[in-house]
Parts: sequence; structure tokens; C-alpha cells
Amino acid sequence: MDGGATARTRPCKWCGAPVPQPRGRWRRRRYCSKQHRRWNRFWNAVLQLLDA
Repeated sequence: MDGGATARTRPCKWCGAPVPQPRGRWRRRRYCSKQHRRWNRFWNAVLQLLDA
């Protein structure tokens, strides 16, 4: 066995692009770029403001 040589990926929550995951189990990358993470935070804030 090669010890899990296949790359672990998850889809980006914003665009669906495959995001390589770090080896550690404690941190998961959810976005393919910093810009997509910022966009998600921005839209969450907008929706929260409109909800109030």
C-alpha cells in the first residue's frame, strides 16, 4: 500500500472547483481561493443584515 497517495479534494463551496485538502484532520479547506472565502463572508453578512 502507498499510504493513501490519492489526493484528497472537496468541492469549493462557492464555485465547485476541487480544493486539495491538507494532511491534518483538524482543518478543512472549503474554498479554492481567498477571494471566494471573502465573497462568502460578504454575502453571509448581507443576508444576515437583510434578515434582521
